[in-house]
Amino acid sequence: MKGDKLPKSSKENIYMNELPFSEVEKEVILLKAIQELIDSMVNYEILDLAGNDPHSNIMFISPTHQKLFNIIFVDFLSCPDEKITGRQQSYLSAIKKICDKPSFNENNSINDLKSVVGEFTSWLEREVKVPVWLPSIEKEFILSIKRFDVLKICGNISKHNFTRLSGIVEKLTMIFQSNKLCNIDFEDTLLSLNVFYDRFHTDILNYHSSTIAEFLNNIRWGIYEYLKPEFSRSAILKDGKPPKYTFPKGINNKFPQNAYWELMNEVRERPYMRKFKVSRYLKLNY
Repeated sequence: MKGDKLPKSSKENIYMNELPFSEVEKEVILLKAIQELIDSMVNYEILDLAGNDPHSNIMFISPTHQKLFNIIFVDFLSCPDEKITGRQQSYLSAIKKICDKPSFNENNSINDLKSVVGEFTSWLEREVKVPVWLPSIEKEFILSIKRFDVLKICGNISKHNFTRLSGIVEKLTMIFQSNKLCNIDFEDTLLSLNVFYDRFHTDILNYHSSTIAEFLNNIRWGIYEYLKPEFSRSAILKDGKPPKYTFPKGINNKFPQNAYWELMNEVRERPYMRKFKVSRYLKLNY
């Protein structure tokens, strides 16, 4: 064969055969990844939990921690590497599919997780109306935009310098144009990025952060409740020693086995942030 390039079919075969994980192995890998993402966002190094239920709220330790929260949350809303997970879908979509066809459901242990994932998805997909002022084009208007888009755009602005945001600028330009700002162009949007970020990250994310943290924490607890029966089945406890686990059918490869072992170790104790319920006054707007 001339050159270094393989035919497309050969490339696909190498790609598909590199990590031939079963469905239950993919589930374990995704659950482990999602749990780690949530733990890196909802913890006492990033935020403080204040108040009493049903009027709890969270406060970020600093603006830098708020930015870090938004950056990690963008990863949660994005697609993992399908070379490892075998699927081109966001983590949230992946966990929805797990809820539809769970491998470890026992006595409806999946119910809490399924419920919160459905509620969070609906919340993110809701289109909201926000008053916006764009000095670059001297326009004041009501912007209709999905919460999902707001959070992804602001997270990417948090993550990247403006010189690496052309895709985000194009996306935001399209959103502006769909709101009848027909004359706005790429450069106008680029000039408006800081204003958009101040309005939607500094103000509105701060307002929504308690609700987002509640959803994420409930997903974390949902994973814990879902896997508790599997831990009881799998764990071998002897003489106060660290437990050993019996791998379920279908988990045969080393990496998924390691992910399964770590998941089971996490189920040994309750999640470190308690369940909390956010004040309804933080859920009325936007």
